[in-house]
Amino acid sequence: MDAIVPSVKRDLGALTAREHDVLVIGGGICGVAAAWDAAQRGLTVALLEAEDFGAGTTWNSLKTIHGGLRHLQRADVASLRESVRERRALLRIAPEIVRPLPFLVPTYGHGMKGREAWVLALSVNDLLAFDRNDGLPSERQIPRSRTLAPTDVCELVPGLRREGLSGGALWSDAQVTSSERLVMGFGRAAADAGAAVANHVEVTGLLRCGARVNGVQARDREAGGGMEIRARVVVIAAGPALDRILAFAGIARRPLPLLRAANLVLARPIVTERAVGASSGDRFLFLVPWRGRAIVGTAYEPAASPEGDGFVASFLEEAARAFPWAGLTSADVCLVHRGAVPGSGSAAGLWTRSRVIDHQAEDGVPGLVSMLAVKYTTARGLAEAAVDRVCARLERPSPACRTATTPLPAARPLAGPLADRARLAVREEMARTLADAVLRRLDLGTAGPPAEADIELVARTMAEELGWNAGRLEAERRSLASTYPSRQRR
Repeated sequence: MDAIVPSVKRDLGALTAREHDVLVIGGGICGVAAAWDAAQRGLTVALLEAEDFGAGTTWNSLKTIHGGLRHLQRADVASLRESVRERRALLRIAPEIVRPLPFLVPTYGHGMKGREAWVLALSVNDLLAFDRNDGLPSERQIPRSRTLAPTDVCELVPGLRREGLSGGALWSDAQVTSSERLVMGFGRAAADAGAAVANHVEVTGLLRCGARVNGVQARDREAGGGMEIRARVVVIAAGPALDRILAFAGIARRPLPLLRAANLVLARPIVTERAVGASSGDRFLFLVPWRGRAIVGTAYEPAASPEGDGFVASFLEEAARAFPWAGLTSADVCLVHRGAVPGSGSAAGLWTRSRVIDHQAEDGVPGLVSMLAVKYTTARGLAEAAVDRVCARLERPSPACRTATTPLPAARPLAGPLADRARLAVREEMARTLADAVLRRLDLGTAGPPAEADIELVARTMAEELGWNAGRLEAERRSLASTYPSRQRR
C-alpha cells in the first residue's frame, strides 16, 4: 500500500530531553493546529493529549464547515468574514476530505420569517463573502446562493409539507467527510515540522519558577510513569479541562459554563445530495448527508444535567417534528456524537466567539496562554492567533503563519487492506487502543458499529503490534463496544 509520510512517533524521551519554546496541552483540532503552526514558524514544540487525538469535543461534529451565514442574525460581520476565510482555507489545504455541500431550507409564508427574508439574507451573505473562492480550483469553489420556487423544493424533498410553502433558500457551505483524518492531518504535519507529539499523556500539574509557568508535570497513562516537560510558554487547548488546568496555576476564575452538544448519526441516507434545514421550536436543525448515511444536529443541554438516554430521546423527538417527512425513529440512531462546548449554562446560551487568553495580561501569570474555542470550522484561525501571542511573549520575530495555504498530505483516508491500514495506524499514527484505530484512524466505526469481523481483524493486528494478551484484547473490545447504543452492540 502507499504509505503516507511523515509518521507520528510516540517518543516520550523527546518530550523531556529539552526545553521547548511552546508546549500545547490538548490534541483536539485546536491543539494540533496550534502545534503545526508553531512548528512551521520554527519554534520547538511539544504536544500532549490525555486521551487520543480528537477524542474529546472535537469528535462531536456535524461534519459541516460553516461559512458563517447564521452570524447575519446578529449582524456579526466580523465572525462571518472569519468563517468564510477559514472555510476557504480548509477547502484549500485538505481537498480530499473537505468539499462543497449544498444546503436547502424550505420557506413557509412571507415577510421577516419567510421567503423574502431569505432572499435578503442570501444576497447580503454573497456580498460579504465576495472572496470566498480566492485561490480555489473550480471543483472546490462555493457557488452563489439562490432561492427556489415551491415546485422545485418539493422535487428535491419528497414528502415535504406543501401547505404554506413559499419556496426555498439554497446556498453552499462545505463538509468534511472525515473530521478524524483532518485532525490527523494537522498532527502529522506538526510532527513533520519537528513537534514532539504524544497521546495518552495526562497533565497533572504545572511547573513554576516564581510566578512564571515554565512547563508541566505529566503522567504516561499507559506505563504509569511521571515526567516533567519544560517549555517557555504553555498553551492550553484542552476544551472542558481548561478550568482544571488553570487551577494548577492558582488561577481561580468563575467556572466556565458548558453545554453538552449532541449530533445523531442515522443509519439511513435520508438526504443524499444536500443538507436540509428546518426549525423545531426555538432550535434550527439540519439533516446532513454523510458517507451513505445522515447526521442530524445539533442539540444542546446544560452539561450539569444528568447524562443519559433521555436527552437523546427528546432530541430525536424534536428532530422528528422538524423533519416529519423523514419518518425518524429510535431504530435510525446508530451512534451519538457528544461533546462539551462553552455556553451560559442554558441550552440557548452558546458562545459565538472564540478567544485567546494571555494569562500574563489577565491574571499576572507569565508563560501561560489559553485557547477557548467554539467552532471546529475556525480552529485553524484561532490557533494562528494563539501562536501570534506566543511569539510576542517569546519576544522573537517569526515567519508569518502559512497554515492557511500549506496542504496537509495526511488529511485523506488511509488506503489498502484493512490489516495493513491497522498496522500503519499503530506504527505511523500512534494508535494505542482499539478505539483509537477504529474510531479515529481507519474511518471504520465513525458512522456506526463496524462488522464484527472487521473489529476482530483490527484487534488481532494491534495485539500483534503492541503485544496485547487475551485479557487486554477483551478489555479493548468492551471499551469500543461502549461507544455505541446498547441495542446496536453486536
